[in-house]
Amino acid sequence: AQIRALRDLLPLPDGDRPRLSYLHVMALACIYTRKGACLRPGPSRGAPLELLGGPELADLVASL
Repeated sequence: AQIRALRDLLPLPDGDRPRLSYLHVMALACIYTRKGACLRPGPSRGAPLELLGGPELADLVASL
């Protein structure tokens, strides 16, 4: 149930979510979290960076 809830939090189109296995959901969640930790803006930086979006997210989902 927790992995299904986590899947619903991922920034994916609704049509792609049901196709993901539990392993894929965990991999995407880990990547998303790692990118968030690495790309988190500091106090002197500008606007927050987009973590996974656009073509990068589409390529990742297609490869899974």
